[in-house]
Amino acid sequence: MHGMVENDPTPDRGFRVLLVAVMLVLIIVAHFFMWFSNMPPDLKIVFTVLNVAGWTIVLAPILLVDRWLAAVQHRVSQDEADSQSS
Repeated sequence: MHGMVENDPTPDRGFRVLLVAVMLVLIIVAHFFMWFSNMPPDLKIVFTVLNVAGWTIVLAPILLVDRWLAAVQHRVSQDEADSQSS
């Protein structure tokens, strides 16, 4: 298992931050145009709530798994450093 975690190529943090920032900007721009359209206000609220719920369901597990993987990689690297020093 240790080899699998260490050898998996993962995008660097800067790329992930850029990707999330681009996604957020696109979502905000889409909402901006929706809210300034001639759509009925109650429909705008429904679409906004559905969109927020949908993105939360999609992004929350991704971010939580990313944090878990970073913790596992950190623990593995600490274990290897401890085993090499002894």
